[in-house]
Amino acid sequence: MSLHESQEISGRLTLRLHAPDGRVAHEQTVSNEITPQGRALVAQLFNKEMAATPIARVSQIGLGRSGEKLKAGATTLVDPLGMTPVRSIEQVPREPRTVLRLTGELAEKEMNDALQEAGLFTDDGVMYNRVTFAPINKSEQFKLTLVWEITF
Repeated sequence: MSLHESQEISGRLTLRLHAPDGRVAHEQTVSNEITPQGRALVAQLFNKEMAATPIARVSQIGLGRSGEKLKAGATTLVDPLGMTPVRSIEQVPREPRTVLRLTGELAEKEMNDALQEAGLFTDDGVMYNRVTFAPINKSEQFKLTLVWEITF
């Protein structure tokens, strides 16, 4: 048994576009980049001196239109369109790691545009991570399910 782990925190987003009949019309999965602010947020959980400081939790998924890569120091999406709440959070043990699965959904009338970027945000607006993906043309004919898995 190894006492040393070399795996970092990682994340990936699966986007599922659902047709009116419920079938999955399109699906793609992409890995995200964790922002420096996101890493600092996780580090706060280990800092005993900050025990009395409230830590904002991830509660929203932001979506936008830019396919531009994450730039150093970025604190928001490049071309934000809107936010949708994280509707469920599930902790899934996968030995030797743990996966946190966050799910959100856009209804047919929400954020209809060419989507290319997404990020997880805390209640107070800290962008934990960001991802870009091949454009998804969201329209009133489709629902979009977003499943974000963070592996620790």
